[in-house]
Amino acid sequence: MHVVDWYLGLHLGQKIVVGVALAIALFLATLATYLASLLILSSSGVGQEAAPHQGGKLAPASLRPGASASASSAPNFTLQVESARWEGERAMVEGRWRGELSSVHCDLLEGSKAGRAIDWWDRSVAAEESFSERIFSQEFVRAEDTDVKDHIDPKGDYWVVCWAQFSEGSATGDEAPIGGPPPA
Repeated sequence: MHVVDWYLGLHLGQKIVVGVALAIALFLATLATYLASLLILSSSGVGQEAAPHQGGKLAPASLRPGASASASSAPNFTLQVESARWEGERAMVEGRWRGELSSVHCDLLEGSKAGRAIDWWDRSVAAEESFSERIFSQEFVRAEDTDVKDHIDPKGDYWVVCWAQFSEGSATGDEAPIGGPPPA
């Protein structure tokens, strides 16, 4: 009870200083414990075991087109857009892959490869895959919805970005400009 009696005998300003000092001491103790835990865990290798489906490599936190989920210099999976072009009122994309593909999805972007997605195309038309030939195609056709806000600009630049998910859990993507003039 000596500590309580001592604290109660302090003036208001002294009580505030003691409270702030205790809060800082508690924060520093927590921070020191956290940093010590990180040091111990990183030196012991805990949490660094690779998942067996990723070939002994850790997956990156996020992916971007052209990047793969394997840190290997020669991944056993790839996705490549081989052709992207306007054909009249539609955009056609064709490509191929290597590896055990699960699915492919492509998006139409306006402006550049880092452009914005547009609502002009009918998203119910999915990519088609030929698993025997390891090729895919995606046809972007105008949505019949009357609420389409984005229309194709005949002078605009358009890109396609395709992503592939592979059965062992890896993923990769590729992008390409869409060649030819957009529909007027």
